[in-house]
Amino acid sequence: MKSILRVVVFVPLALIILFFSMANRGSVRIGLDPFAPNGGLSFEAPIFLVVLASMALGVLAGGISSWLGHLPVRRAAKIARAEARKTRVEVEKLRQQALDSLPADKRLKSG
Repeated sequence: MKSILRVVVFVPLALIILFFSMANRGSVRIGLDPFAPNGGLSFEAPIFLVVLASMALGVLAGGISSWLGHLPVRRAAKIARAEARKTRVEVEKLRQQALDSLPADKRLKSG
């Protein structure tokens, strides 16, 4: 099921990216110095590369900000898992103590 879903989603997406890249092969000048409009630090690149790289950087920045935003939630979940583990161990220990404190004839009937 997952492989079919991947094909249904990723094949059309790959085709869209391919067609976009083929239709936008012209070069654009990218200036990195805002104070030197005609020169300065700049380079030329195909427009599809600029657009796709910008989208990739945006996705990466969004993923990093989301990951950083969820740090407190993951930390709380980690603490809760540790407390649950300790509680399970304590419950099992108390259950064993309760069974050990029962008389031998009662233990056989309950177990």
